[in-house]
Amino acid sequence: MENNLNIPDSQNEHEKGFVSSMLWLLKGFVFPCWSRTFYKKATEKKVITAVVFFLIFAFVQTSVSAIQVAIAMKSVGSEISRAYESGEFPTITIKDGIASVDGTEPYIFSSQRDVVAIDTTGNTQEIDTKAYSRGLLLTRTEIHFVNEDGYQVLPLADLHASFGNPILIDKTQVLDLWQKVALAINLIATIGVFVWNSLVKFAYIALLGMVVWGIISIKRRGTGFGIILITGIYANVPTLYINFILKKLGVSFFSLYTLLLIIVWAIALRFVLKEKDKDLSTLDSEAVSI
Repeated sequence: MENNLNIPDSQNEHEKGFVSSMLWLLKGFVFPCWSRTFYKKATEKKVITAVVFFLIFAFVQTSVSAIQVAIAMKSVGSEISRAYESGEFPTITIKDGIASVDGTEPYIFSSQRDVVAIDTTGNTQEIDTKAYSRGLLLTRTEIHFVNEDGYQVLPLADLHASFGNPILIDKTQVLDLWQKVALAINLIATIGVFVWNSLVKFAYIALLGMVVWGIISIKRRGTGFGIILITGIYANVPTLYINFILKKLGVSFFSLYTLLLIIVWAIALRFVLKEKDKDLSTLDSEAVSI
């Protein structure tokens, strides 16, 4: 006896519609780079489709940035480990408010106006504020800070209430702290980059779109803002790719992204509007013949 399973047409249509939507979203990552007809088809869809793609594209951008930050953070962790193993950075013990270091002092790490120094011998008593605007100095009994808020000195004995006695600052402790700091940095950076790539950039494209819409409406009345916005959203894709390549080649200046976006946007929009005019002419011809 043969069993025939009949799948409802509505289910088939739903599955086909889902696959078609996914394929369209994937096309958005590459087709705007060369296909002018893609822009025309995009303007025939709802604005929400373009907005959803824009958010997905922003999420992918943010994920790539997060991976890059994570790799950089891991590299810093490796450098910290190497510094301890090579003796470039010492193990520090703070007991009863007195610091001791297992190595030859002083340890000084400076870069332009920033400095981190460790000297429990008494030779270095304070940070040279004429040479450095930001820094940290660990002496035998104190820790000195200097930044935009001024110069501060904290007795090491005050640290025991929060961190115990003795306090051991070694490779394991520093790496554990760095992992927590790196995680926080990556999380904050990821949120910030996503907000920039999505909300801020969308608002910027929409604002530019209003200007473009106003200019086009002078000569071509009846053009909907949706067509302008959709075209701009997809024009953002090749713009970012070109902008990335140019920066890798050393070509970078203020408003480079905006200049590229306007050029790509104008080329795509010119084609879309021409095609729309052709479609209207064809419909008018058919109406006359009827």
